[in-house]
Amino acid sequence: MNIIEKADKYADGKANEAITKAIAQAYLDGYRDGYNDREAEIPADFRDNKTKYIDLGLPSRTLWSEDYEKNGDNILYLPYERADYLKIPTGEQWKELLEYCRWEYEINLSYDFCWAKCIGPNGNVLKFERTGKYDADTKSCEWETFFWLEEFSDEENTYNAIHMYNAMKARRGRIFQKIRTQIFSGYHLPVRLVR
Repeated sequence: MNIIEKADKYADGKANEAITKAIAQAYLDGYRDGYNDREAEIPADFRDNKTKYIDLGLPSRTLWSEDYEKNGDNILYLPYERADYLKIPTGEQWKELLEYCRWEYEINLSYDFCWAKCIGPNGNVLKFERTGKYDADTKSCEWETFFWLEEFSDEENTYNAIHMYNAMKARRGRIFQKIRTQIFSGYHLPVRLVR
């Protein structure tokens, strides 16, 4: 047996051993993650799985969900810990919407925010209805829009979210705001997905 045949025989045994160990480790990791999710009572899937996406013609080719995630007909409100398991938008994806899209909005006769439309470079439209948020058990900011971003904030136990609202309540002017804000991770906000 020459040296090449010996090397091949040695490598064959080692390759099988390495692959077997890698598969066993992947199984253990998956089992452990599933067990930890169960202990934390994080459901594997709590959405209605009817998410539709819109292509706005963005340079990154990111698709945004047509609507907020829903459970039946109701908007799904989640704390950040649960929203983070989903494919929520990053700060960079939000920045791209601001940079490449045109925005329109509507307010009612009381000067409360109703909705915003984000019009992509290809003419497709993404609509943001008002949603409010849940602080503990109480729905607040009902005339405003919120959703989580996959982005840490500077403060402990807070994460960044998008907040849209009409800043002016008088007839003298309308100032539509769409800002990043820091929100306590335990509050329940709606979720928009990206792909």
